[in-house]
Amino acid sequence: MFKPITIGNVVYCENLSWKEKVFKNRFDGGEILAKFFRKYFQDILKENLAVFALVAGGVPVTFSFTNELRLFFDILVVKKITYPWTTEAGFGAVAPDGTYVYDELVAKSYLGYSREDVKRLADEVREYVVKRSLKLRGSLEYPSLKNYVAAVVDDGIATGYTMVTAIRFLKKKNAKEVIAIAPTASSSGLKIVSKVADKLIVVNVRSSPYAVADAYEEWHDVSDEEVLELLRKASEKKHYPPPWLNS
Repeated sequence: MFKPITIGNVVYCENLSWKEKVFKNRFDGGEILAKFFRKYFQDILKENLAVFALVAGGVPVTFSFTNELRLFFDILVVKKITYPWTTEAGFGAVAPDGTYVYDELVAKSYLGYSREDVKRLADEVREYVVKRSLKLRGSLEYPSLKNYVAAVVDDGIATGYTMVTAIRFLKKKNAKEVIAIAPTASSSGLKIVSKVADKLIVVNVRSSPYAVADAYEEWHDVSDEEVLELLRKASEKKHYPPPWLNS
């Protein structure tokens, strides 16, 4: 089923790449990721693994992924710093503690933003991240991951800024390594994320024009209500909340 290709710290499936509609939905994407992981990454599964789902699209992927592999997971809200004319595309992203990453060239040359402008936007986005984190997780506290390998999961990697921000946030928690995982990714996003991740694992890689949704037969925006329902189901299955919250 899988024909893995390794380039540096990036691993993807050659036979499932360069094509659209590879996954039925996000749950299917998580199941396929889990099968890929079980077959080729037993060394990682033997580690003390702390899995983090990026809200919101990464939650159903992670729900299936951790259910298949019998792992715990936590959630992490990271929000894009968007272009002024859209709420979808972003040139940066912000984590709960205020960590942010952005494309300096785009901000300065294309948008005419100074560093102070971007900092102001990042502060505004952080307010949203804090409110949503409290709503969905109930806390902004993330304990030390000193004895863990952290894995951050999303439904896809487009520009890469959301994943990069999440990785930098988790590295501040002293994780031994931070691994980025997603069912699908753009080739350009892979390059950006691979510079900060210790390992990057995806199934479906595609080039421009790229949209995460194109990898899925069924696609919709995941609501906060869906996230809370999945956390409830994960709690019933004993996959949430994770043990590192009590460390």
